[in-house]
Amino acid sequence: MATTAEIKSKIREIIVNIAEDMDIDEEKVTDGAHLIEDLGLDSMALLEILAGIEKNFGVKIPETEFSELTSIDACVAKVEKYI
Repeated sequence: MATTAEIKSKIREIIVNIAEDMDIDEEKVTDGAHLIEDLGLDSMALLEILAGIEKNFGVKIPETEFSELTSIDACVAKVEKYI
């Protein structure tokens, strides 16, 4: 099983790649940065993040919990819940 640090690193990589595609400065992508409010990501970007997380970790996050994926830290907690 992946460690919390490994999970966080991979999720950060997924989010940074999407943020760069949207011309968002990588320095803004912090563990606690809100994906919508702080980074300005839209719903399509959030779906990309969700798909990347599910693919990379082999987890299925229920649609009802999608709104809880608000930051890197929140994503890590959700992955750890379903691994």
